Amino acid sequence: MIENINFEYYCYRCGNKNQRILPCPNAPDYHYSDLQCSNCGDGTRVIISHCPSCSRFIYWIDDTSIPDLVVGFARYMVHNMQTMIDKAALQGAIIEIDTPDKYPINASCPCGESFAVEIPIPDLD
Repeated sequence: MIENINFEYYCYRCGNKNQRILPCPNAPDYHYSDLQCSNCGDGTRVIISHCPSCSRFIYWIDDTSIPDLVVGFARYMVHNMQTMIDKAALQGAIIEIDTPDKYPINASCPCGESFAVEIPIPDLD
């Protein structure tokens, strides 16, 4: 279930209080948003998700895009692993590397629940 929440934050640059209505799914699902300060235009990003056990939500604010970082790292690793697999094949060896489907970001809620939001890792090979 996805519930909309009133998300309030203060701009790191000018201190302005900003309010947004954001969708907030239950963990392990998440919502990712690019936010822009209504006063100075400074941008930031948020990943938000509901605790699966209570009504609270958790969030991460960052200046980088965590989902984009996960995909970029996956591309880098696939390229490096493929190079290693190709070099091993030239010597007659067979290597298989199993990669995960999701990148978990662990969280703890004040209610005591521990859980993770899961960012999908694309199959790039």
